[in-house]
Amino acid sequence: MRYKIQNLFTHIGRTGLNNLLCLIALAFFTVLLNTFLFIHSSVYKELDLKQMVPSLVAWANDTVVEEDARVFANQIEKKDQILYIDYISKEENYNRAEKQFGLLGGLIKSRISGNNPFPASLEIYVNPIDSSRKKLEEIAFDIESYDEIDDVVLTGQGIMMDLFRQTNRMTIASICITILITLFVIRAAVLKTARTRHEEIQLLGFIGATRGHLRIPFFVHGIFLGLCGTILGITCFYLLYCLLTFQLGVLEFLPYYQLLGIVVAGIIIGLFAGIFAQRKYFKSF
Repeated sequence: MRYKIQNLFTHIGRTGLNNLLCLIALAFFTVLLNTFLFIHSSVYKELDLKQMVPSLVAWANDTVVEEDARVFANQIEKKDQILYIDYISKEENYNRAEKQFGLLGGLIKSRISGNNPFPASLEIYVNPIDSSRKKLEEIAFDIESYDEIDDVVLTGQGIMMDLFRQTNRMTIASICITILITLFVIRAAVLKTARTRHEEIQLLGFIGATRGHLRIPFFVHGIFLGLCGTILGITCFYLLYCLLTFQLGVLEFLPYYQLLGIVVAGIIIGLFAGIFAQRKYFKSF
């Protein structure tokens, strides 16, 4: 048992510079991956907040009474893309403005006493599947064509949805690329270490070392590089996050399950890289 453990440490420590360069490369790609995940997570949270507000706000004509506005809302609510519509009266919009502007709102209210300049509105909630900017603009243009509506305003949900879809594609692509590069880098590092021990491995084989005794160091070496490389990368990314916290504002760090997933993925990739390396090595043994 002591010889097996010694063999593992000998294999890992044989090419220290090679391992160091491999860890630096893995840390660099882990930082890049964390950056994409961080952007994706931040955009998702912003989109989640945006889904609590209406996708569109349609301002009704002043000549439209509440009963007509509600009938019109029921009419356009039948469109496939629209989930539901809230009718907001002139008085409610007036009170909202007063709360929003605080003291300034009170001053404005005192100046325009008896005259409500705010129109009634329809807050339109659109199915998230159809909430791209282009689709919302089409819906807004369609609703604005009615005589009952003066103007339709986009609240920004479409922009956030488009941004989320773009970051989603970029994140998936970055994950795939990082996995392939990590696999290649670890495999190359393990294989290079094995070749520097070629004579020693040959000697162990001649004196009767088992297949497991010869191959396990490859697996452990790959796992070691995958584990240490991802942890180093996460640590570097966290330090960068701490340095830039004052600029990032309220943006939160990556959730723990994503960090744990990155570490576990590093271990698994390292294991497979070790397997591929030992198969390549022993084919040319």
